[in-house]
Amino acid sequence: MQITSVVNQKGGVGKTALTVGAAAALAERGRRVLLIDLDPQGHATTEMLGLPEAAPQAPSLAKALTKVWKGPIEDLIVPHPRSNIGPGGAFDVIPTSPGMFDLIRRLDAFRVPGWQLARVIQFANYDHVLIDCPPALDVLTNNALAATHGILVPVQPDRTSIRALRLLNDQIVYVQQAVNREPIPYFGVVPGLYRRPMSTYAAAALNELAGFGYPLLSHVPLGVVMNEAAAHGMPVTTFAPETTQAVAFRQIAEVLDDHFVRSPNPSPVPIADEFVFEDFIKEVSKTRSTNDNGARKKLYDLLPKKPQS
Repeated sequence: MQITSVVNQKGGVGKTALTVGAAAALAERGRRVLLIDLDPQGHATTEMLGLPEAAPQAPSLAKALTKVWKGPIEDLIVPHPRSNIGPGGAFDVIPTSPGMFDLIRRLDAFRVPGWQLARVIQFANYDHVLIDCPPALDVLTNNALAATHGILVPVQPDRTSIRALRLLNDQIVYVQQAVNREPIPYFGVVPGLYRRPMSTYAAAALNELAGFGYPLLSHVPLGVVMNEAAAHGMPVTTFAPETTQAVAFRQIAEVLDDHFVRSPNPSPVPIADEFVFEDFIKEVSKTRSTNDNGARKKLYDLLPKKPQS
């Protein structure tokens, strides 16, 4: 299972469109694909794919990340019914949920922040997992970076994207050190959201972006077809398969799949143990109640419990 995070803290660069387009193109190739909508705004779920958010009382990604719900990952997943799927393939989604907006504050309280998403998806049975990250360098993005085998970075060919890429590099170094994981490779940088023909300013910015040394993948230029596909709740590879954008997503999917073919079973990211106060108290109480007699029996049941948020 290869995990790819689509990340850029700069908003409005086509991150969600890239995640959906690449995931759909991989499923079209016959791969089993899971898209995780980690962005609290939920554009991939509702706007791009026309799926509902997880119901408030149902299992959800927000509940799984905070251990409020501890069931199997299959209970979080919904299939996307309006995509072209190749033989043996699948296009499934873990949708956003209302509780995602409150996640940052709650995840920061964990003793080992950053490993919650890796823990949730470690037993998923897919060829590819694509994570649509929020437009922020926060604990949710850190979770995606901690779990990932590589990243896709959508950029606009302008100077603000150059600064954003530098900030992202700093964040990647921080996460690698904080969770003590291997270096995170760039699967590629995807220029997009520009008008054709490309202006002199955009071409100069793109040349400067190329100077970072990361692979530049197929461009995804602006096009009304992206909005039309989203209005039908379909990826553009299904809605308008012959367009420039659909072809670009297939070329990007081929790059991701090449990484997967070369390493079909990439090393799982090691997940740090999380110390959970309530679990520790329960275990101590159970052990002491079993082994102690007399006045000390059930003594540890009286230890103060951490209040539930």
